Amino acid sequence: MNIEAWNSELSDFLIGNNIVLGLYLVLGVFGNGLVLFIYLVRMSKNSDDRYFIPSLAGIDACACVVGSSYALALNLLPVRFPGDILCRALWYFSQTTTISGGTLLLVIAVHRYLKVCRPFIGKWSLKVKRLVVLGTVAVAAVLSIPTIFFYGEIKVTSDRYSVENTSLVGYRCGNKGSAGALFGYNVFLFIYAVTGIVIITICYTFIGRSIYSKVMTYRKSLRRVNVVPRPELSVSTVSDIRRSKNLENCATNDKNGDHGYPEQPIERTRVSSNFLKPPEKELPKHIKRRSHELVRANIPAMKNHFQHYKYSYMFMTITVVFVIAYLPRIVIMLLESIFVQTFWLKSDSAIVGLLFLYRLYILNHVVNPFIYGFFDVKFRHEVKYLIWRRKNKPVHPDSQTGH
Repeated sequence: MNIEAWNSELSDFLIGNNIVLGLYLVLGVFGNGLVLFIYLVRMSKNSDDRYFIPSLAGIDACACVVGSSYALALNLLPVRFPGDILCRALWYFSQTTTISGGTLLLVIAVHRYLKVCRPFIGKWSLKVKRLVVLGTVAVAAVLSIPTIFFYGEIKVTSDRYSVENTSLVGYRCGNKGSAGALFGYNVFLFIYAVTGIVIITICYTFIGRSIYSKVMTYRKSLRRVNVVPRPELSVSTVSDIRRSKNLENCATNDKNGDHGYPEQPIERTRVSSNFLKPPEKELPKHIKRRSHELVRANIPAMKNHFQHYKYSYMFMTITVVFVIAYLPRIVIMLLESIFVQTFWLKSDSAIVGLLFLYRLYILNHVVNPFIYGFFDVKFRHEVKYLIWRRKNKPVHPDSQTGH
């Protein structure tokens, strides 16, 4: 048995995982490349709401290329990894792109909070935004430096496959540093991720409260419009109505020989309800005209609510997907650093499941273009134009505003 056969045996049961990684790579590169082209070339560059989208798409594209390629190399070459430098470089850039994406989402959450809840504090200038994006990447690059020392090429042997009583020797990319130091580093990453998630949650909670209060204001205004005061009947009028009703009943009863006593008591509630509801035509014309004007003024505001806050909802959705996709990776990294020798000594099916969860973070970078397409009408219009080349009615760059 040679090294190629040993490598094939270890990689064959990961075919399904490789197909998923291949889809991540193709869809991620194509989708984020399309986002970069449309937002940088086809759309206005003056939009404050869309500024961070190309930066996030660039990070997502890099994460898909590096993360998927690195994972495929580990799956296809489990004991034939091509070199120590390549292993360290792939680990470093994979970690950098992942941390950059999460940190940029934190920056976006703070920006959305200031824009929606504190609009008078001050708008970020273009220079500030550029410095924030560069600072995000710089922070991620610094935080990823320890991976250069913790990971590298590892020598592995197999007593099962031997040639002339000599064990086969292979090389894989994995942890080769101190177990205690790696555990400390993973704990730091876990705290960093949880802290970021807490800050993001607080920002979007305040944003949600602000949006909810404005929605309730719209609904209350609509209720006030629909409740129009109706003219009331005076006490004397009601008394006259009752007196006339009694006289009619008495006259009828006299004819029947009942000496003027009615057979049943007068149904006051029925009389009152009938006379207390005047027809619509009795409403003053100026009240009806004012009511219709207010309704017409408020209904469009309710209909445009989602359009107005679409970017806040969009980045909320992206953040939720990121948290769901990234947490399994952090948890597995912690467990791996605790049980260094035994964590991956499991059945083939268990390893396939763990690797899928471990690399689920790449899915976050893949689905973001689909989220942009769902929330941004202008982006969806441009995609349709590029695919079908139809001369649809152009959308003005500044007509699709939102918070």
